[in-house]
Amino acid sequence: MTNSFTSPPTIPDTGDLIAGRTITTTTLQRMGDLSNYIHAHGGTSNVISQAFDQNTCVTASTSYVDLCRYRIPIPSNQHTTIDFHIIAKVTTTGTGTVKFTLTDGNSVAQGNSTISVTATSYTAHTVSHTFTAATTAEYVDVIMSGKVAAASTYDLDLQMVAARFTALTSPLAAGSTKQATLVLTPFGINRLGADYALSSRAGKQWRTNIETMRSRKRMLLGWSGIENPSSVFSGRGQGPKALGMGDVATMQNQSMLFVGGGTITVSIYVVNVSGTQYFSFMNQLLEVTSNGWNQYSLTPNLDDISLESRSFGISLYKIQPTLYYSSDTLLDTTSRQAVINGLGRVTALSVWSN
Repeated sequence: MTNSFTSPPTIPDTGDLIAGRTITTTTLQRMGDLSNYIHAHGGTSNVISQAFDQNTCVTASTSYVDLCRYRIPIPSNQHTTIDFHIIAKVTTTGTGTVKFTLTDGNSVAQGNSTISVTATSYTAHTVSHTFTAATTAEYVDVIMSGKVAAASTYDLDLQMVAARFTALTSPLAAGSTKQATLVLTPFGINRLGADYALSSRAGKQWRTNIETMRSRKRMLLGWSGIENPSSVFSGRGQGPKALGMGDVATMQNQSMLFVGGGTITVSIYVVNVSGTQYFSFMNQLLEVTSNGWNQYSLTPNLDDISLESRSFGISLYKIQPTLYYSSDTLLDTTSRQAVINGLGRVTALSVWSN
């Protein structure tokens, strides 16, 4: 009954789908193995991946200050461990600390993890973080903050931050699990072997699992401004704090979207909004009236295929913010005056497929 799987998975022979052909027990076991593997590994690719120029994502504060924030989708309620990776340094001998604080979509605090940085050259560091409470939320909010041990003597300087959920290991936990409100049930591989009855339950389980996995969220685009960069030393703290009009041509992901796959979720973190302002994404205008995270469900225009589709032989779509020329836009002007003048602006962006 063990809900096991192999990695990489053993792929069933698609020729068994031919009408009139005998379905072998090997095919059934491989289908179960593949179903379990997809549940364990699906949606565990990068959910955060951002790099910074030198001296931009930087702090000299002796108390934690927020640097970047992200909203990332959770694969399932069994995927509760995230690996955070950074490349960072301190500018002279000393100690810097990077902290990741997590709160899920149900406003449940999921703890924090820290990384100590002592190298004076860019060095890679990793910390594995596990949720402190069970969650059925669809996403988790992450705040990356930092500090140094001694005031006004050196910087903590980050060059890169990345994160991904840890894949589940074999065997999977018994019983069905939730993916938001949807259900996925692992297969007991031994029960799919020879001399075991193939129940109608197995067929229904396969169909349900396929429908659930089709809707597993896939991160498409994520970005954060640098909220509180230090400017104690010359040349420090010059990183972007908000999305500007000059960003829309370069900030994009060319990705596959599936016909009939429904929607994409767009989340933006907004500050200093006044009245009703607007943000355009994939040529759809989003209305914003409140500060903090604003989340939208969009049905993209699947007729707008990228020119690169011809090169790759598959339909690719540009996942990106788009220009909206108006006084009530939330895109910073090309002269970057929104921060200086305290205007409404977008300081973080997160997009995933549903």
